[in-house]
Amino acid sequence: MDRAQAQTGLRDFGADGWQEGLERLIAALDKQPLHAEGIARVEARLIATLAARLRIEDWIARHPAYGEGDIDGPVVIIGLPRTATTALLNLLANDASWRFVRSWEAGEPVPPPDIATEATDPRAAAERAFIAADTTFRGQHIHQAGGPVDDAALLRLSFRNQELGWPVWDYTRWWRDCDMAGTYAYHARTLKLLQHRRPPNRWLIKAPWHNFHLDALVATYPNARFIMTHRDPVKTIPSVASLLETSYATVMPKEAIDREALGREIMEHLQISLSRVTDFRRRFGEDRFLDVRHESFNADPMGEVNRVYDWLGRSMDATAEAALADWAAANRKGARGEHRYTADQFGLSEPELASVFADYRARFVGTP
Repeated sequence: MDRAQAQTGLRDFGADGWQEGLERLIAALDKQPLHAEGIARVEARLIATLAARLRIEDWIARHPAYGEGDIDGPVVIIGLPRTATTALLNLLANDASWRFVRSWEAGEPVPPPDIATEATDPRAAAERAFIAADTTFRGQHIHQAGGPVDDAALLRLSFRNQELGWPVWDYTRWWRDCDMAGTYAYHARTLKLLQHRRPPNRWLIKAPWHNFHLDALVATYPNARFIMTHRDPVKTIPSVASLLETSYATVMPKEAIDREALGREIMEHLQISLSRVTDFRRRFGEDRFLDVRHESFNADPMGEVNRVYDWLGRSMDATAEAALADWAAANRKGARGEHRYTADQFGLSEPELASVFADYRARFVGTP
């Protein structure tokens, strides 16, 4: 906190409530054998998050009219990780009528982006340079310069983000049941900041972690609607574990990663994720949800897009349709390389996964 204040010259972090998450996250990290580069990465992110809070509070104090204008929606893409949530988000984002979170503005939201100058914004330029040079997740995850990202950075502002990319399961277990009301209120505070000088305000957001806290999300966004993507967990769970192993290796020695423990934690975590969504759908109504199967999306992405627009009661113009079709053609499955993994790498077996997720598979994947 001292370092963030010294870096920014600011003092006010805003309303309390975020400190517990930061303390728990640091306590969980302290238990791990992080290497020197990992410690530097962790500290840099935490300080950057605190600095972002300081700058947000300072900017809002100096621009009290920032909150004018409602948030339209949002439409929220959810589902298990590795089920095409990112691909669907990136595809839909080619329609300029959507507003979405870009990584360069999420990590550093002040000054708020300005539509007149964003093409030359130094934050956007830095993102372009980073993506051109970084190959860590190539073939495993889509991240395009200027394109959409999930909203982890916005939840992290309250230190109540899932943080699966770090080996912090003590923190994640607490997070699954923590109070998220203030977190989503700050999420909306930040979206209003981001849209202040950069319309439109028709938001499209995405993150698998919203599954755990949908009640808090709709308390903040009562008009939220959900597109839920689906893929066989027999394939999804090992894919998630493989991605997280890659992420863990950026902060800790690879030989210190317990693959079997990682596989078990992920399986349990995503079981809970699906049970929360199922319960929410039962209580709030299926009409809030549109289901998109991974196989259907891969086979006919534009057909699934048309289903989305029909469900929303909206249409897209010819420019948007052409842009979406071009992106779909250029980013067909396998275009970025193949991501290879097996269940037994992580102490799991396909029969066990099929049994654990049997009800979900029968309902949403069409696999008995």
